[in-house]
Amino acid sequence: MSNFKQISHKIAYSGIICALAVMIMLVSLIPGFTYAVPAVAGILIWSICFFINYKWALLSYAASCLLLLILLSHSLEANIVYIAFFGYYPVIRDKLIAVKPVVLRLTVKLAVFNAACVAAFQVITLFIAVEQVLEGMERFGDLAVYVFWGFANFAFLCYEFCLSQLEFVIEKWIKPKFLKRIK
Repeated sequence: MSNFKQISHKIAYSGIICALAVMIMLVSLIPGFTYAVPAVAGILIWSICFFINYKWALLSYAASCLLLLILLSHSLEANIVYIAFFGYYPVIRDKLIAVKPVVLRLTVKLAVFNAACVAAFQVITLFIAVEQVLEGMERFGDLAVYVFWGFANFAFLCYEFCLSQLEFVIEKWIKPKFLKRIK
């Protein structure tokens, strides 16, 4: 494939994925999808790592963040969650896999997640009252933030497991078929 065709392919694929990620983020306007939708949008950006490379994925993440800030100002909480963690984590996850041993790798991943959670929570509470963020968790009283944080860490571990399974499927089944078709 000529260099011009390769660059055209990269631009087109990245643009389509960015547009899909932003369109999926529109679903976050529906109550209850505030945290799940950014995770799915991040997986789309992650696909750029598999089919192009790491640098194009980070560039696409930055472009999607800019588009979200411009177009979706109504779902502030979901946008912050995407920008603070789910948009870039699947992309940097591939770099974190190199950390050995496994216990240290998991510790680093949890540290990245928890740092992003704290930063996102601080930014969200600048715009939204803490009571609104923790709505429905009143029965936990003063421990509501910690219960929410515990659930978030459990959800992250589930997300991490799902990403590892999805990575296997992409590497073994989808990527070979995709590469065969574009050659």
